[in-house]
Amino acid sequence: MFLSSVRFKIILWYMLILTLTLLLFSLLLFRNLNYRLHKEIDNMLLLKAEGIVDSIDAYWEAEQEEAIKDGMDIVSLAKIDNANFARVARRWLEGKSKDPALMNIAVQIFDVRGVLIAYSRNITNISVIPEQIFTLVSQGRSYSGNIFVKTSTEKRLSLRIFTLPVIENKKVVYIVQVSTGLNIAESSLRHFIVLLFFLLPCIVIATGIAGTFLAKIALSPVNKMIYTIHQITVENLKMRVKPPNTKDEIKKLADTFNEMLEKLECVFISQRQFIEDLTHELKTPLSIIKGELEVALKKMRSKEEYESVLHSNLEEINRIIRIVEDLLFLARFDSSAVMLAKEPVDMNLLLKQILEDIKILAEQKQIVLNLFIHGELKVEGDSEKLRRLFLNIIDNAIKYTPPQGKVRITATIEDKSAKIAVTDTGIGIPTEDLPRIFDRFYRVDASRIHGGFGLGLSIAKSITKAHKGTIIAESTPNKGSTFTVILPLSAHS
Repeated sequence: MFLSSVRFKIILWYMLILTLTLLLFSLLLFRNLNYRLHKEIDNMLLLKAEGIVDSIDAYWEAEQEEAIKDGMDIVSLAKIDNANFARVARRWLEGKSKDPALMNIAVQIFDVRGVLIAYSRNITNISVIPEQIFTLVSQGRSYSGNIFVKTSTEKRLSLRIFTLPVIENKKVVYIVQVSTGLNIAESSLRHFIVLLFFLLPCIVIATGIAGTFLAKIALSPVNKMIYTIHQITVENLKMRVKPPNTKDEIKKLADTFNEMLEKLECVFISQRQFIEDLTHELKTPLSIIKGELEVALKKMRSKEEYESVLHSNLEEINRIIRIVEDLLFLARFDSSAVMLAKEPVDMNLLLKQILEDIKILAEQKQIVLNLFIHGELKVEGDSEKLRRLFLNIIDNAIKYTPPQGKVRITATIEDKSAKIAVTDTGIGIPTEDLPRIFDRFYRVDASRIHGGFGLGLSIAKSITKAHKGTIIAESTPNKGSTFTVILPLSAHS
C-alpha cells in the first residue's frame, strides 16, 4: 500500500532528484578542486622556475665578470651552445641539491635543441623534451601538464611539470623544466572521492527518512479528508470535509470537494423532489382512470355512459402524454441533445403571431392584450423553440390574471440585446416562492386551482438558456408579475 501511495512516489522522486543534484554538485566540486590544486602547483612551479632562472643568470654573470678579467672573448660568453654555460648550470644545481626549497622539486635544464645539459640529483629518468612540448616552448610559450614515469622499482609515478623558456633578445637561449610529484594532490582527491562515496548515500537516505515524516505531516489533512469522505453516503450528504487552516493546494482540494458535495446534494434533492412530483402528477390521472373504470365495471352501463368514461379516460391519458412529452423535452435540453435550427428570427413578427393565436384565451376572460415594440428586433435562434418559450410565458400570464385584467408585452433593444417583458395584473407570486418558480413541477399553492403541471416555466428557462439568454421573474403579490427574457441580437440585425 505504501509503495503505491503518493507519499512514496513524492519521496522517491525527491530522493532521485536530490541524488542527481548532489552528483552534479560533487562533480563540479571535484573538477574545481582538481583545477585549483593543479593551478596552485603550477603557480608554485612557476615561481621556482623563475627563481632558478634568476639564480643561474646571476651565477653566470659572476662567471662572465671573472672571464672578462682573464681577457676571455665576449663572444664566447654567449649562453647558446656554450659548454661553459652548461658547466655553470650543472655546478649551480649541484650546489643547490640540498636546498630545502628544492627538496621536492626536480629541475632539468635543456639547450635550444631540447638536449638535457643539467639536472638535479633527484630527477627521474627524463632526458628528452617531448616533441609537442618542445615545439610549444621553442616559440617562447610555457607549458604545464601531467606526465607518468617509471621509478627504479617499476612503479608509475605521476608528475606535474612546468616548462619555461628563457628568452633574451627575443630568442630562446635555454629551457628550464621543473616538476614535482602529484602524490599529495592525488591523495587529497582520492580522499575527497571516498568521502563523497560514503557521504552521498548517507545524505540521500537521511533526507528520504526525514522526507517520509515531513510528507506524512504534510499529507495528514488529506488522510483526514479521505476518512471523512468514506463517511459520506446518500443519507448524510450534508457532511462536509473540514479544510485545513492554510492557503495551499490541499485547502483548494477540500473547498472544491465541498462545492462538489453541495452540487450533488442539490442534484439528489432535485431528483427526489422530481420523483415525488412526477409520482404526484401521474398518480392523479391514473387514479381517475382507475376509479372511472372500476365504477363502469360494477354493472352494465348504457352506450352513452361508456362513451363518457372513455372520453374522460382519454383526457387523462392525454394529460399523462403531455407530462411525458414535456419531461422528454427538458431531458433533451439537459443532455444538450436538442439541436437548435438557428436562423435570424424577426421577433416583432413572431410576437404578433403569438398574440394572434392566443387572443382567444384572453377574450374568454375579457383580458386586454397589448403589444409595444420599439425597434427592429432580430435574434439568432430556433423560431419554433422561441415560439414555445413566449407562448408558455404569455399563457401563464393570462391563466393567472383575473377576468378583465391586462397583459402587456413590451419589446425593446437594450445593450445589443432584445428585451421582451411580459407584465400581467394577476395574483402575483409570493417573495419566498420566486427563487423556485423555474423548478420542475413547482407550483405556488395559490395557483394549483388553475391546473397545469408546473413544467411551463422550466421549459421556458431551458429554451432561454439554450439561446444564451436570461429570464428574470419579478412579482408583487396581488398586483401582478413581470417575466423578462433577454436574448442576444443577431449579427445580421
